[in-house]
Amino acid sequence: MTVATAVAMAATAAMAPGAPAAPGAGTAAGPAKVDFNGDGVTDVAVTAPVATVAGKKAAGYVAVTYGVRSTGVKVAHRKVYHQNSPGVPGGVDQGDLFGTALTTGDLDGDGYTDLVVGSAHEAGGAGRLTVLWGGASGLSGGTVVKGTRSDQALGEALAAGDFDGDGHVDLATGTAVVYGPVDRAAGPARTEVMNVEVGGPAEELWSRPALAAGDVNGDGIDDVVAVVSHGEAELPYHGPRLVQYFAGGRAGLTAARTLRDASTGKALDGGRAVAVGDLDSDGYADIVLGRTNEYDMDGTEDVNAVGGAVEIVRGGTAGPDTTSPRTLLHQDSPGVPGTAEGEDLFGASLSLGDVNGDGCLDLAVGVPHEAVGTRDEAGSVTVLRGTAAGLTGQGAKSFTQNTTSVPGSAEAGDVFGASVRLADTNGDGRAELHAGAPGENSGAGGVWVLPGGATQVTGTGSVSFGAASLGTVAAQAELGRHFNS
Repeated sequence: MTVATAVAMAATAAMAPGAPAAPGAGTAAGPAKVDFNGDGVTDVAVTAPVATVAGKKAAGYVAVTYGVRSTGVKVAHRKVYHQNSPGVPGGVDQGDLFGTALTTGDLDGDGYTDLVVGSAHEAGGAGRLTVLWGGASGLSGGTVVKGTRSDQALGEALAAGDFDGDGHVDLATGTAVVYGPVDRAAGPARTEVMNVEVGGPAEELWSRPALAAGDVNGDGIDDVVAVVSHGEAELPYHGPRLVQYFAGGRAGLTAARTLRDASTGKALDGGRAVAVGDLDSDGYADIVLGRTNEYDMDGTEDVNAVGGAVEIVRGGTAGPDTTSPRTLLHQDSPGVPGTAEGEDLFGASLSLGDVNGDGCLDLAVGVPHEAVGTRDEAGSVTVLRGTAAGLTGQGAKSFTQNTTSVPGSAEAGDVFGASVRLADTNGDGRAELHAGAPGENSGAGGVWVLPGGATQVTGTGSVSFGAASLGTVAAQAELGRHFNS
């Protein structure tokens, strides 16, 4: 099924600040720095998409942590944005799910990172994107990209990168590609259809799609990798999660190529999450797939691992390399803490970053259904260590809310690790581990920040925050559902 997309643009207040060095699209090495206020320190955004705002259930909000250069993580400043916030276009409505997905990039080329917020259920399911503009004082004002048909679900999935090599950040949404620069009044330079399923009947699409961007083929132009459920046209009943590769080029993204094992012809089973970055320092971005299930769907490769796994597809001159053996890491791999158990959902969320400042990308892996003692689905996060040769299980560490110095305590249904983000918000050159637990406190949700260290992430100095510190409604907000990419 192909969903054609048209977009309508509406703009609000513009700014013309003096710009620092421009944060743009990512490189093969990993994602670009996210710096909304241009102070040189990374910022992080996290969603509470089903939060009640102004009495409207599931209106949703986004909480932004503005990084502060410091020796600790406790001094970071946080601010909440929703559709009733000053300068943000529109207004809150029940069921909008503001914060369905997030991505970032300098869309207007002013040197400040902008935040793109998806609201997939806006306008009866047409969806919309809200671009919050970065500036010296942080995010303010906004531009809206509206969906135009009821089944479009614009904002269900998002990724940012330079897909046509013109130096401007572009947006991939699954149904459309928005090519930059994006003018605050006139909108994008152009838009094109993108053929990825982001909405549809449950019997065909059984889980939300995931997108990631990076230079997989090393040509200096970003590509897009999509993990998405496909149904009748590909495999029996509602099918597996297929992996599709869209190569970037001077004309923009090319048509999708479904990744298949070169020797068997079977489709790669993509799982739930995807991340892209150069893990082995060869100049090509590699693909990390979060394979959460311990079984494989009919017609796909047979690489099952109990409780889930992460699978690594190397990049190369021809794009994703499906001829070479792929690395599989899971809780039964040497050095990886824990024990693989059915339905742990190892790999449900992924994030790449450098936690120890050695120049190699490490990987945070969410395991939200991990049992902690007798507490089912309390959740955990495993951080796999990066080396010049790639990721390894050796030196891996796992964290729960019962880990020493980590605030709180593990409870059934917290789903700690449902979302993860590695980002250096204190400017010490080491990424902190941000972990979301949307099930915390009966669905109120919360966010944990664990510092990076000389060799690995550490629980020492960890902090957490929730609705109380944000001044928001706690009940059923699911704070920590998604972080920005």
